[in-house]
Parts: sequence; C-alpha cells; structure tokens
Amino acid sequence: MSMSSVAAISYRRARPLSVSLKSSERCFSSTAPNPKQDDPWWSLSSLHKRVATIIATSLPDSSRSDLHQSLSKSLNIADSHKSHSIAEAIVSANARDVSVQQSSRHNAEKQKQIEKEIEQKALKTAQERMELELLAMKEQLKRKEEERIRLEKEQLKKREVERQREEAFTKWQEKVAREQQQEKETDDHAQTAEEEQNNDLNKDSDSSVQEQHHPILGPQIAHLPYKRIHLTDASKLASLPVYEKQRAYRHDRAKEMAKDKKKTLWMGIPGVISLMEEECGRLSILDGQHRVGMMALLSEEQRKIVEKNQNVNGDNGTQSTNDDKVDPLAQLDLDNILVEVFLPQQKNNNTDTVLVDSKKQQPPPEEQDDKAIIFTEINKAEPIKLLDLPGVTNKRTRDMIDYAANHFYNAFPEMFSPSQKCRAPHLNLDNLRDALFASEVIKREKVGSGGELVKWMAKKNDELKEVYTSGDVMDGGKKVSENALKKAKKHEFYLGLESTWLYK
Repeated sequence: MSMSSVAAISYRRARPLSVSLKSSERCFSSTAPNPKQDDPWWSLSSLHKRVATIIATSLPDSSRSDLHQSLSKSLNIADSHKSHSIAEAIVSANARDVSVQQSSRHNAEKQKQIEKEIEQKALKTAQERMELELLAMKEQLKRKEEERIRLEKEQLKKREVERQREEAFTKWQEKVAREQQQEKETDDHAQTAEEEQNNDLNKDSDSSVQEQHHPILGPQIAHLPYKRIHLTDASKLASLPVYEKQRAYRHDRAKEMAKDKKKTLWMGIPGVISLMEEECGRLSILDGQHRVGMMALLSEEQRKIVEKNQNVNGDNGTQSTNDDKVDPLAQLDLDNILVEVFLPQQKNNNTDTVLVDSKKQQPPPEEQDDKAIIFTEINKAEPIKLLDLPGVTNKRTRDMIDYAANHFYNAFPEMFSPSQKCRAPHLNLDNLRDALFASEVIKREKVGSGGELVKWMAKKNDELKEVYTSGDVMDGGKKVSENALKKAKKHEFYLGLESTWLYK
C-alpha cells in the first residue's frame, strides 16, 4: 500500500464503523446471505460473509472508506476463514459447540435465539479487528511522520552549524589582519560556538531515543535492528489477525491449555508471542495463537471472578480480608504479555540478513516473504505438522486435504479428539491431515478436488464398516477393543479403528 493511499484512509472523514455495525445488528439475520450447504451457519466463512454484507450495505458511499471496502471484500472471499482473529475463531468454536448440543433437542426457537447471539458476537469481533487494523495503520503513519520531522530537524541543525562555522571563519580572517590578539579571541569564540551547537545536537539525539508507547502493543521496552519488544495486554492480542498460512486454530486445544495453566499460575505466562508488522503497519500473529486463545479464556474467567467479588463485597469490588480465599487466577498478570514484533527486511537495511541464507536453496516464489521465512524459522523446533510448513506442498493440495479433513471433523464431532495421542476409534484432526499428506493419497488416487477426496474417504469408511460388522473381525486378525468397536458402530465412523485404509 502506498503512502498516499494509507494517508487517505487515515484522514478521510468517514462514519465510524462501530456506529454502523450497532445500527445494523437488528437486521443482521434477515439481510445476511444464505451460506452454501457445505458451510454450517456457525463456520468462520459463513460468519465472515454475513459481516461483509453488513459492512458493504450499512455504510453510505460518502462514509465508506477504502479500508471498509477492503475489509468487506476480504471477508467475502472463499478463503476468508484462513485469515481471522483469535476472538473470531472463539466465537465460531463456541457456536459449533452450541450447535452440536442443540441439534438433538429440536428446539427451533432456542436455536434461533442462540444463532442471533452468536451473530452479534461476530459483529463485535469484526468491529474490534477493524478498529485495531485502522489504529495500526494510523500509528505507522505517525511513526513515519515523526521520523521525517526528526530527519528534517537534523538537516536544519547541520546546515546551521555549517553556516555558523563559515561565519566564524570569516570573522577570524577579518580580525587576523588587525591584530594577533583578536585572532586568538575570535578563534576561542568560534570554538565555543561549535561546542554549544554540538551540545544541542546531542540533546536532540538523546530526546529522539525515548521510550515509545504503541497504541495497540503498549510500552516498547527494546528496539533491535530487526524487531521490537513490547509488554502488551492479552485482550488486544485476541483481536489481531493470525498469519494466513499458520496452522488452523483449534479452540478445544486452547481450552485444554487453559485448564492446564491453572495448575501452574505461579510462573505467569512463559515464552513470547511473535508478531509481524508489515510496511503499512498491519500486525498479524506468527506464533502463539493457541496461547493467545488460552489467555482470552483465562481473561474471561478473571472477569467473572471480579463480578462475583463485586456481588459479595459490594460495588467497590474489594477483595475479602481473608487472603486464603483469594482465587490465584485473579492475580495472574494478563496485562503485560511479552511480545516480539518482527520488522520487514526493508526496514533492516541489511543485505546480509540473518533470516535468509543465499547459499541455501530458496523456497518457492509464493513463500519468499518475510512472514513465511520467520514462521518457518520459529517452528523448526516446534511440533508443527509437515503439511503446515511453508514450501513443503502447494496450496491446492493443502486446500483439498483441509476441505476433506474438516468435512469429517464437522460431520462426526464425537469421533475426533483434541489430543494427538488419542486412541481408537478416535482421530485427531491435525494427525488426519498429516496422514493424508504423507500417504500421498491425492497423487496415488489422482484426486482432483476436496469433494473427490471426501467421496474416496467415505468409500473407505463403508469398506471398513463391512469388515467390522461382518462378525468375523477376530478371525481376520484385527485387534480392536470391544468399546472402540461399539462406539464406531454407534456413529458409523470406522476410519479411526486403523490406518491401513490410507495405503490400499
């Protein structure tokens, strides 16, 4: 994005998005487009399309800025669910859980009320994300303007010093013809003037290296050539978008992490959340999305504890005098989370960057960007699946596998476990994706689309059903526990009983 277009977004007098969204909530359900049959109403893609409709239709042409139109367009594309904030993902995950719970109760009125509440939360999270992205761009403009002013002042100071030096030298030449004593005095005067100017320059230089406070990330505690370090409020991190090539956010995993974190509250939040700041000022999460989700859940529990204390102790919300009754979770500091913000290579002004080794084989052109390089560097030592590493496979293969795996994940939620060490007959979504990639099913079976892969997996499930319901399972040498087989038969899902179907 050019400087002029960013400036136009920042200074255009557009109607605030929050006002338009609030005024549109009452007609949200009726104006939202019907999602495709493949997308449940609670999916990120469906919620994004509904939010896009509100953004595109609620603002008049005179009040719709370039940023509003860009967000509406990006939310309405097919792959919009791959670029989302943690808060948006949490809304979708909660909606999915509610949908599973309500599907067996056949209460249409209750379901409609729940959908309306979820839709309003989706509007709120989209508004928060929009406001943060706009704020980040304004902050970037502010930083660039400050840098321009600082450089301009330095140039003016340098020119003034040169002028004064020339003036002092001229005076010295005039006086040297008159008498030797005046020469010495003039020389001392010129030297004194030069020292004063140098002191002024040093003061200006010192004032430019002051601690800066980012409107989103909070106080800056260090500025290195390639990144900045901030102490950031966890609630702000939850509204930032996730790097689009990052692994999918799993809300059940974040819930497990939050549950485990309550056992180790004494150590606070270890590690660092890694962000990327683009040239335009836009921020995105490169590493730590599930920790951000975990902190969002813990923050919500903290809020409930505060409300409970207010009800017990009065409106002032003071804690009980008995320290033994203070919930340790209420003391967990979520206002100062350590965040590292990587800067684009253009800002480093270093051709021998530590992130790229020119002697090694370079990744494909689509992966030759700063975010992909840093993301790969961070996750080399992490248990990330091979399929999710940039450059390992092409986007088309990854999309087909994601489509098929998510289809069965949504169709058989009871048969999927958040643990990667789950037992039969369960499957883990990430393990299934990685197994489909490692077995080269797409290449071997010449699969051309995600729908074809779903049909192939459904056929394999039917074949396993015939084997495990024929009555001679034990005669065939297949060792499956009675409980596992019973659950597989109940839900008619047999792919988690064994993995041989991937290679037949």
